Amino acid sequence: MASVGWYDILIIGGGSAGLAASIFAARSAKGRYSVAIAEKQPRVGRKLLATGNGTCNISNSAAVMKRYHGNHPEFPQIVLEGFSSEDTCAFFESIGVECTVRADGRIYPLCVQSGAVLDCMRLEAQSLGVQELCELNVTALHKEKNGFRLATGGGKLFSRVVLICTGGAASPSLGGSAEAYSLLSASGHTRTPLFPSIVQVRTDTQYIKSVKGIRVDARISFMRNRERLASEKGEILFTEYGLSGPAVMQISRHVSDWERRKQGKMTAVLNLLPDMNKENLMASLRRRTIMQGRTMGDLLTGLLQKRLGQTVLRAAGFHDFNLPVTALKDNDLVRIAAGIVGWEIEVTGSQGFGSAQVTAGGIDTDDFNPMTLESKLVPGLFAAGEVLDVDGDCGGFNLQWAWASAYAASKAMIALLDTEK
Repeated sequence: MASVGWYDILIIGGGSAGLAASIFAARSAKGRYSVAIAEKQPRVGRKLLATGNGTCNISNSAAVMKRYHGNHPEFPQIVLEGFSSEDTCAFFESIGVECTVRADGRIYPLCVQSGAVLDCMRLEAQSLGVQELCELNVTALHKEKNGFRLATGGGKLFSRVVLICTGGAASPSLGGSAEAYSLLSASGHTRTPLFPSIVQVRTDTQYIKSVKGIRVDARISFMRNRERLASEKGEILFTEYGLSGPAVMQISRHVSDWERRKQGKMTAVLNLLPDMNKENLMASLRRRTIMQGRTMGDLLTGLLQKRLGQTVLRAAGFHDFNLPVTALKDNDLVRIAAGIVGWEIEVTGSQGFGSAQVTAGGIDTDDFNPMTLESKLVPGLFAAGEVLDVDGDCGGFNLQWAWASAYAASKAMIALLDTEK
């Protein structure tokens, strides 16, 4: 840890965007400019280690604009077009990380180890002369004639240009904090409302607690006052507090946004058999009513996991599991079918920033040049990654934004320094 330092480029935040930016900048500088990372944690890249549950889903081949969100959803377009998922793979291969593209478009390191990705990034940064200033919390920055003076817990730093990559409020156990936005807001930038994204959802647990631990491939829709906000098909995990799993988390930002606004009623609607049409489902239920010796408790066994099937029946109003299936009428089957393909569960909120993978909201992108990510308010000040009001869907989209924004900002910083010579 250095108490005083002078640099050409100082990157505040040693997460994914910050580390990548340091490499891009040092490569472009070719020894002409000094590059350093100031990181408040004891080491860089802690959140990257947790990415993809340790497997590091580094990008997605379908990183197109519709997969990104924010108050200005068009803002990321130029940056993302300037550094594609193919460029991401080429970059990682250049530092020793071989990549593989899966059938769903998700891109992973061939070794499926986040630790190896971080190690290779650190090795490359070190080989280029990037200095890591860990356990150094930058508390304020002041624009001066020839750059920036920065206050830290360990003294003062000076840098000709500054890139802020402090991340968002998600995952505080890994360093996420709402305080990360203060450096930019203190410089006159606006912060949009923050809410968790890619997060588990809390629901009424009257029936959910009976199926805790069960996973099912289904379709989930979130409805606000009967208006469908989003729908996703995939794995759903029932938990003691509500719903989790890839399909839930993919569209969970709608729940978090509703939660902060506190307007209307939110409902999750589950279709537990999304690949079976109504006619085939009714035919299956009718066949089951003529099976000798079967009771209501066994009606859906073989169609759904037994405990899940019985819970669906309870939610649909059928509680006598000793009743013979032969006693069911056709209108009973219609009600049961409706429960299977349209199980409505009241949503109460999200699991919050502590469980979220990404922060929605952030520093308003209207204050930044969409080509260079330089502040329109403070020349020489740049921002990249999650600190800006840009968030992507689950599946490698947020890391792709981190790499792409780091590339755009680093390229612009070098160009700015070159013009000042």
